[in-house]
Amino acid sequence: MKRNIPFLIVLLGIIAMVQVFGLSRITILGVSPDIVTIFLALMAVLIGQKAGMSFGFLAGTITGLFSGNLGLHMLARTVEGFIAGFFHIPEQSHATARQKINRTYSAIVTAGFLANAISAAGYNPLGLSPLYRIVVLGALESLFTLILAIIANWLFLRKSLSD
Repeated sequence: MKRNIPFLIVLLGIIAMVQVFGLSRITILGVSPDIVTIFLALMAVLIGQKAGMSFGFLAGTITGLFSGNLGLHMLARTVEGFIAGFFHIPEQSHATARQKINRTYSAIVTAGFLANAISAAGYNPLGLSPLYRIVVLGALESLFTLILAIIANWLFLRKSLSD
C-alpha cells in the first residue's frame, strides 16, 4: 500500500473535487455525506496515523481552497486523519476482515463527527446554535457518511479490507 502513495494522492485530489463540486451540493436535512472522510479513515486504518494526518492536511488544503475556508478545512481534516489513526490495524496483525471493517466504520464515525464539530465551531453561515450544529448536524452527517461507507464496502472495498 505504501508504494502507491502517488496514486493515492491523485485519487485523494479526485475524491476531494467530487466532494466539493458534487456531493456537497446534494443535501439531506441540510447535511451531505462525506467521501473524503471515508478515504481518510481508510488510509489511517490501513497505513497509519501519520499517513492519515498527511492525507488529511492535503484533503483540507484542496477542499479549503475551493470552499473558501482554507485554515478551517486544513485543521478539521488533519484532526480527522489523526483521530482515525487511533483505529490503525498494523500490517502484521491477524485481524479478520470483519474486525478491519468494524474498525474502519468506527474511524469514519468518530473522526467524521469530530471534524464536523471543528467545522461547526468555526463556521456558521446560517446562524444556528453551536449545540445544534455540533450534535444534530454532526450526528446526521456521520450517519449519512457511514451509510455511504457501507455501500462503498459492498461495492468496492471488500477486497482491500480482506487482505
